[in-house]
Amino acid sequence: MASPGVLLLRSGLAGSRAPMVRIAGLTVLEAAPALAAGAVAATAIDHGFLAGRPGIGLAWLGLLAVLHLVRATAERAVFPHLAAVVEPLRDHLVRRLVSATLLRATDRYGRPEGVDAATVTRLTRQVESVRSLVAALLRTARPLAVSVLAAAAGLAALRLSLLVFLAPLVLVLAVFPLSLRVLSRRRRMVVLADERITARIGESLLAARDVAALDAAGQCLAAIDEAGREVRRTTMAAARTAGFRIAMVTVGGYVPLFALLVAGPQLVAGGRISTGELVGAALYLTGYLLPAVQAVTGTVSAYVTQLGTALTRLAEASGTVPARTAETAAGHSAMPATGGIAVTVDRLTFAYSATAEPVLAGLSLEIAAGEHLAVVGASGIGKSTLANLLAGLERPRTGRVRLDGVPVDELDDRRRSRWVALVPQEAYVFAGTVLANLCYLNPDAEPPAIDETIRLLGASRLVERLGGLAGEITDPATQLSSGERQLLVLVRVHLSPARLVILDEAGCYLDPASEAVAEAAFAARPGTLIVIAHRLASAARADRVLMVQADGARLGPHRQLLAESGAYAELMERWRGGTGV
Repeated sequence: MASPGVLLLRSGLAGSRAPMVRIAGLTVLEAAPALAAGAVAATAIDHGFLAGRPGIGLAWLGLLAVLHLVRATAERAVFPHLAAVVEPLRDHLVRRLVSATLLRATDRYGRPEGVDAATVTRLTRQVESVRSLVAALLRTARPLAVSVLAAAAGLAALRLSLLVFLAPLVLVLAVFPLSLRVLSRRRRMVVLADERITARIGESLLAARDVAALDAAGQCLAAIDEAGREVRRTTMAAARTAGFRIAMVTVGGYVPLFALLVAGPQLVAGGRISTGELVGAALYLTGYLLPAVQAVTGTVSAYVTQLGTALTRLAEASGTVPARTAETAAGHSAMPATGGIAVTVDRLTFAYSATAEPVLAGLSLEIAAGEHLAVVGASGIGKSTLANLLAGLERPRTGRVRLDGVPVDELDDRRRSRWVALVPQEAYVFAGTVLANLCYLNPDAEPPAIDETIRLLGASRLVERLGGLAGEITDPATQLSSGERQLLVLVRVHLSPARLVILDEAGCYLDPASEAVAEAAFAARPGTLIVIAHRLASAARADRVLMVQADGARLGPHRQLLAESGAYAELMERWRGGTGV
């Protein structure tokens, strides 16, 4: 089975058959001197110069010069066809990677950590690297391989017995792929190490304020220094493997030439070959086969291993596209799976750094499958942090979150995206049709389900204004208000298969009536609903309310908390009085 990198390369070259056929035809012309050089030289010497007919010898050498002119013309003609291969390949890779990056970013619900510095490295460096390497291989390895075959055929045509001198070359060509695998693995380690140090530096720069505030510059420098040492170790290991090429060049290139020069005079004296055939064989070895061994074990092997490494990394980066497609085609239905997810929070403690005060400390609670919970509390108390912990986007310092008994940090991204949908305050709508935006999490949603969801969420007028489901959103930032973007995203999530929906102030830009309509639609939807309340009216609509405070948390139905918690009653009174929270 072909590797993911090879499959990615094949898909990128799938539309380049015509230029590749033209390149193949020109390659035949480029190989003409390699095929004829030794035979022409032998004829020029044996039947021209040594026979006392220099004119005949010069004529044969003139033929060889013509063949080299043909080769030069063919080489020049290849370049436009090379461009027709590598430019579409680059465009294909960029499209795949941009799609995958956007999917990861939106799977993270627009959070900055969805796209890291290593992704930028892949986009800006490795795509261009693949383009350049494919072009370089088509320029060098292609004529080189054909020239080796042509030179071997020419040597056999000159005198079949001369092929015995190619035995060391055959041995090297047999061993070479094994060394190439080792070198490819070590070059891959170099690329990974390079990405890690890029990510470390990028993270440190993005968190410069926090680093300064926490006096953590020493830890950052230590992490970057360790990543630098890893780069040095992997680079040295790759260099040692690459040094093996010297032995291969000696055995595959110089040993055959040395053997020919030692045995040649005896072969000529014994009449087994002519002087011209000896010179022609030496020309094949020195002019084509020795340079080919040097190039294959040097430049070409470097190109191949670098290309394999880059393609593997790009295939990994863009693998979310086919994986996502397969997942949605197989697993997404028009409505979420029956029943919600039971959520267990066990002694959860979270802080943003090792030295910072915990935002949440020792929180435990049980949320029944299908329950509607509202989370309230003062701004900055940790409500959004709790939402991220429940969705598995943050890791607690201690404690665990379990979804249907499964630790959330043990769910792979694909499974978690089917189980949980977190809707943040800032809604992400992309350029495209209204239908594409609404069905992003459920491409197989049926038209009746889409229409019904739009109606339930109160988005009918908005969709109509945008031109219906086929309407184009060209610039979401100017075409849509913040509230309209939130409404479209709420429709999108309502259509998704998620069995646990977490609305983190997801309707804060909607008017109170529209927010109430949206919450009612989600409350009626099969599944578990957690609402991080922007307006405390959300608490009155929930089955239970979790009030998060600096000194702990209170959990209970709205009326019970009003009666038993003075802090909760005061919070509600302040909201009703219009002073906010």
